[in-house]
Amino acid sequence: MKVVFLQDVANQGKKGEVKNVSEGYARNYLFPRKLATPATQEILKELEQHKASEAKKEQHILDSAKALAEKIEKITLTLPVKVGDGDRVFGAITSKQIAEGLQAAGFSIDKKKIQLHEAIKMLGVTSVSIKLHHEVTANLKVQVVADHS
Repeated sequence: MKVVFLQDVANQGKKGEVKNVSEGYARNYLFPRKLATPATQEILKELEQHKASEAKKEQHILDSAKALAEKIEKITLTLPVKVGDGDRVFGAITSKQIAEGLQAAGFSIDKKKIQLHEAIKMLGVTSVSIKLHHEVTANLKVQVVADHS
């Protein structure tokens, strides 16, 4: 019997999947617990429409991430830091400070998406990766300058 899973069922199928299962298993276990429904033409058509709309949403998210990556790669984020003798940086630039700098520049990026392998501890320009989507990564140029105030 063909069924459409309404929820993930261990060792059987995932939500939205169409599979053949035994009639007894479907009638006695899946249907009473509302884990699956019979695969009728209407249900299959509705499932197809749902998958198409999900694919459209995912494509829109991917396109917007690519557009954001292009904008981010065009800018250079300048962050002033306090320096001591010999232009030694006090502390370090962290992903939180980079996220705050991007926020001030008009980009809303979560600090968890900034892939900073180690904190920036020197003056100059450093390239930092920002993972916007599982397929899109932007490279941001961060310029660390001395703040002599």
